[in-house]
Amino acid sequence: MRRWTDRVAHDLKGPLAPIQTATFLLRSDVLPPERQRELIDVIDRQTRRLNRMIEEFGDWNRAEQQRLVGQRVRTPLAMVLDLAIGSVPGLSTDPRFAAGLEAAEVEADESRLVQLFNTLLAHLSARDPAHSPELHVEPAPAGLRVVLADRGPALDEAGAAGLFDAPLPAPADEGLGLRLLIADAIARAHGGQLRASPRDGGGLQFECELPLA
Repeated sequence: MRRWTDRVAHDLKGPLAPIQTATFLLRSDVLPPERQRELIDVIDRQTRRLNRMIEEFGDWNRAEQQRLVGQRVRTPLAMVLDLAIGSVPGLSTDPRFAAGLEAAEVEADESRLVQLFNTLLAHLSARDPAHSPELHVEPAPAGLRVVLADRGPALDEAGAAGLFDAPLPAPADEGLGLRLLIADAIARAHGGQLRASPRDGGGLQFECELPLA
């Protein structure tokens, strides 16, 4: 635990250096307007990044305290997946539903379940930018299973399983590397489970099982 918090504290300081440098330079009266605009953009970008990191740390803290998920209501899974796909910039993929599951509903905190699938889709898209992740919904013994997969770099069993054990060392979103851990906590809070495994023929596959409403 201490290793994780030390790492998080270090990463949270990351955006501060460019913000401080840009602020120092903006105090100069000799900078041309275009350079001033560049520095303002730096401050804006790094402030937004810091805000996302703080939100990520807050979610992880709430997950540790088992208070991440709020009230759950009957929610169409298709709507959740559409919202998650739409919230990943540049992503275009069509979920495939097994017969009878097109109108499936789950008891969900809608915003958190969208966050879960957004996290998985964003992770796969970052691994394999040339292809949209595959996404399909199939029956499972306890409800349904959402399978998401890419054709990115091969990953062994230990590497895949370890995605939910510790923060990612260099997350593609420049965050704290906690998003997959938070996604796992969201799945468990909904009575489900989340797994990662190597995909046959290369790539990474996520499987999220959820109970039906």
